[in-house]
Amino acid sequence: MFEGKQSRRHRDVRLGQLYLQGWLHRPRCARALRGADTFVQFVGFPRSGHSLLGSILDAHRQALVAHELDAMGLFEKGLSAPLVFSLIHANSVAFSRHGRYWNGFSYQMPGQHNGACEHLRVIGDKKGDWAVRWFAADPALLERVWRQVKLACKWILVVRHPLDNIATMSLRRGGHYDRLRIATPDGAAFREALAQRQGTDIAAQALDSMIDDYRSLCDATEAMKARIDPGDWHEIHYERFSQNPVAGINELLAFLDLPADPDFLNACAATVHRSTHQSRRQVAWTDHKLARVEEMIDGFSFLQRYRDQS
Repeated sequence: MFEGKQSRRHRDVRLGQLYLQGWLHRPRCARALRGADTFVQFVGFPRSGHSLLGSILDAHRQALVAHELDAMGLFEKGLSAPLVFSLIHANSVAFSRHGRYWNGFSYQMPGQHNGACEHLRVIGDKKGDWAVRWFAADPALLERVWRQVKLACKWILVVRHPLDNIATMSLRRGGHYDRLRIATPDGAAFREALAQRQGTDIAAQALDSMIDDYRSLCDATEAMKARIDPGDWHEIHYERFSQNPVAGINELLAFLDLPADPDFLNACAATVHRSTHQSRRQVAWTDHKLARVEEMIDGFSFLQRYRDQS
């Protein structure tokens, strides 16, 4: 699944292959997985910062968080919790072995515990948009997960401004943007190459299909939130997080009841860019499309902090 610096996309794997992989890996991770008391699942939208936040949690000495595993999909397909946890461990180890590269960026936390843990307490998965999609297709999945996991279950919603989220979803549709990003690591050269490609195989405007997709994820996220105890639900607005990552990481660890070592907080915070890139400026918007986004901001509780922010 991972290919070092070329890693960029989730790949479908046959269910039987995953069963086998999970069973074969279980003896190697059984001792490491003892003591887990919390299952955590990211939920929400693609291109929101899940990769960074998942890697920060995975770097904690008492946590393992898979990258692009789709744990909720595995539960939906009938895999047992021990098998899913085995696959989470294998995924974390493999991703770390490949430098935690994804779409041209490395999410390795220097000097921390990516791919390893001491006295595991929290285990989970960061594939947030598919967690919501599986719930939308089968709302009873939540109850089945609660029954199977037999641990405390906690949920993390990461949100960015919808204009930036939809713009990035539009740019990355089809994978051409990500391939260009990997092939052109220099920032200035990438921007020049992107300008030449937009309007051909990379979108030059916000796509209606991505606005529709974002709206469907909002509907499902709101419905999911209504089914979960407020004490088990944590929301992170990425722009606020990026301005003070030490405070943001501290809040996240407190939510999961994980110790917050100052060296860990500072090491992980140092990997966070303090200014968030506004990809909304990279695509064109019609008045109608902007109005659709404004309607969503007004209609969903987790978006309302973006009112009057253009």
